[in-house]
Amino acid sequence: MANGFSNQPKVLKGAFVDSNLLAFPPLIVPFQFNPETITRRKGISVTAPPSRRGREEEASESESLGEAQTVHTNPESLSLDIRLDATDALEKGDPIAGEFGVLPALSALEMMVIPRSESVFAGLLGLSADFGFGDRQSPPVVIFIWGRQRINAVRITDLNIQETEYNPNLNPVRVTVGVSLQVIGGRNPFNIFTQAQRELLAALNLANAPDLAKSIINI
Repeated sequence: MANGFSNQPKVLKGAFVDSNLLAFPPLIVPFQFNPETITRRKGISVTAPPSRRGREEEASESESLGEAQTVHTNPESLSLDIRLDATDALEKGDPIAGEFGVLPALSALEMMVIPRSESVFAGLLGLSADFGFGDRQSPPVVIFIWGRQRINAVRITDLNIQETEYNPNLNPVRVTVGVSLQVIGGRNPFNIFTQAQRELLAALNLANAPDLAKSIINI
C-alpha cells in the first residue's frame, strides 16, 4: 500500500461538452474540481380555469383537487461554481499553463455562451452551420454531465467570472466561475435518459416502503 488513500474509490468528474462534436474549435470543459454544491430549481405554474377565476369556492370536488387547473411545468434551472486553478500544472512545468494559465479552459467555457455565427475562425475557414460555427444566432447546446445517472442538454444562461490571481503575462491562474444553466426539456435523448434514470431510482425508494409506511402512520 503506497499511502493511506489507495483504497479510496476514483471520483468521477463532471463536465460541459458541446452537443455538436464536429464544431470548431471543439468545446469540452471537464471540471478540474467538482463543485461542492449544485442548486437545482424545479417548479410549476398553476392557472385556474377562466370560468372559475375569482370563484374558486364554487368549484366541484374534482376541480378542487386540481383536475380542471392548467398546469405548466417550468424549465429546470441549475447553478454551480466552477474553480479553475493552474497551480498543479505549473508545478509540473506545463508550458501551456506557464504561458496562458487557466485561460484555455476559461475561453472554452466562454465560447459556450457565444452565438456560433460570431466565431472568427469559422468565417475564415468557411465552415457551415451544419459543420460547426456558421449562421446560427444561438449559443451552442451544451451537455452537462454529472455522474452516470444525470446527463442533461442545457444552455448556459449566465457566467459570473471572478479572476483572483495572474501570471506575469496577466493571464489568470486562479478563477472561480458562477454558472447558471437552463435544462432543455422535451424529447431529446439526454432528457429521456435522465428521466428514465429518475423513474428507476424513484422505484428503488420503494424498497423501504414497509418501514416508511410504519413511520408515517405510526404503527
